[in-house]
Amino acid sequence: MNFLNQPDHHNSRPERMPPSAGPVRTGQRTRGEGPCRVRRLSACLLGAVFTACAPVGPDYRRPDTVMPERWQEARPPAAARSEAVGADWWQAFGDPVLNRLIREAMLANLDLKQTYTRIRAAREQRIVAIANGLPIVSNKESVSRRLNNAGQSGAGGQPGGVGFGNNIDIFQLGFDVQWEVDLFGGIRRSIEAAEANMEAEVENSRAVLVTLLGDVARAYIEMRSDQRLLDVSQANLKLQLETARLMRIRYQAGLSDSLAAVQAEALAAQTQAQLPVYEAARKQAQHQLELLLGKPPGALRALLDPEQPVPEAPDRILLELPSELLRRRPDIRRAERQLAAATAQVGIATADLYPKFNIAAFLGFQNMKITDVTALSKSWSAAGTLTTPLFNWGKIRANIDAKKAQQEQSFLAYQSAVLGALKDVEDALVAYAQEKARRAALEQAVASNRLALKLSKERYRSGLTSFLNVLDSERAVYSAESDLVQSQASVSADLVSLYKALGGGWQAAPVEAETFAGGG
Repeated sequence: MNFLNQPDHHNSRPERMPPSAGPVRTGQRTRGEGPCRVRRLSACLLGAVFTACAPVGPDYRRPDTVMPERWQEARPPAAARSEAVGADWWQAFGDPVLNRLIREAMLANLDLKQTYTRIRAAREQRIVAIANGLPIVSNKESVSRRLNNAGQSGAGGQPGGVGFGNNIDIFQLGFDVQWEVDLFGGIRRSIEAAEANMEAEVENSRAVLVTLLGDVARAYIEMRSDQRLLDVSQANLKLQLETARLMRIRYQAGLSDSLAAVQAEALAAQTQAQLPVYEAARKQAQHQLELLLGKPPGALRALLDPEQPVPEAPDRILLELPSELLRRRPDIRRAERQLAAATAQVGIATADLYPKFNIAAFLGFQNMKITDVTALSKSWSAAGTLTTPLFNWGKIRANIDAKKAQQEQSFLAYQSAVLGALKDVEDALVAYAQEKARRAALEQAVASNRLALKLSKERYRSGLTSFLNVLDSERAVYSAESDLVQSQASVSADLVSLYKALGGGWQAAPVEAETFAGGG
């Protein structure tokens, strides 16, 4: 796979010089001047909003990724039952118990619920980022004491103003407004990063869901396989115990030596020793299912104890093009959103190179005596500050370079996610195809070994062969039947791995979960 036309999200655009800012003039207010200044201030604020510069830093573009035209391990279509890799792929197994487990896992799995809380946290962080670009209004009450050393001249040109040379108490009550005008797009880039992070959490939730569905199906297949292996072992044990009983009778009757009876009993004991292994594996798989469904051990016993066949996989599946992985795989979608967030972080760091323009305003009342309500007078003030970084020991530049390195890391992680997804699909395809071939061979082996056992027993009764051949045939039948059960389970499990590798399942999430996750 080649990655061509890589976007220029590694490189920041050339730095732009900030627009010149006019001098901030201050002076004493004259009567009737307040309304005019308020109108001029409003006009300046609107002008700052509509003439703000485009955000600094790199503009994000999705990576142009060239995907293979076809799957290397895909087999030609065969004339057999086929199933498309749909949103609800588990329906292809036709197992109502599995369908129920999948539905309950979607609603109750604790790991999946944790991803929803992370989506909520990311959504709130997006609101914080948006709020940082809006004016902040707060209630303000202040008390201050000032030393008055200036006043109007009295008679004879001597200072005689009210309160001259005295401390003056000033009480203020009103509203305070603070606003950082986003001239160079640092706040806009932070909103972009917050939105990308929120979308990445949504995709992470979907990736967890895809993994969850695969884990539930595989644990269920494993449990049914262990149940079937128990049945096969018990059936063979019953036959072997009967053979051992007959050989013991023949020995006691003097028709056979003790070696045949001991060998028959040894084979039965070996088979019986497998029963605890399969029973333990069955219960552990059941416990795993209960964990995935957010239930305590034993909660699913009534549902899972009744024996059911191992879910059977369809003979053939309909594959989509490799390019569909970019749309279907949540981990690729998550990596792409993380790359978008990392690109926005470069713009946030770059904005620190440019001046910051803050506006502050106050509107309310003031008085020199807090107890004298009749003396309240209107009070307002407005100020603007422009701060420009001059010397910071390379801190801003180092932060920009660090964010660029993180962006490059995210780009490489995206490439790795795409390559890993292709590998997962090819591995699942080859495992599924080869296991199907192995299963076909084992089916023939079981049939042949059963026939060999029948013939060996007939020849033994006729005295044409030794009892050792009968024991070998019984051992071969048990081994082949056990291998066939495990292969049937492996075919189904490999198909589950293929569905997971293709990114199927998250599209069928319950409405409640998708609404809670903010996805769609």
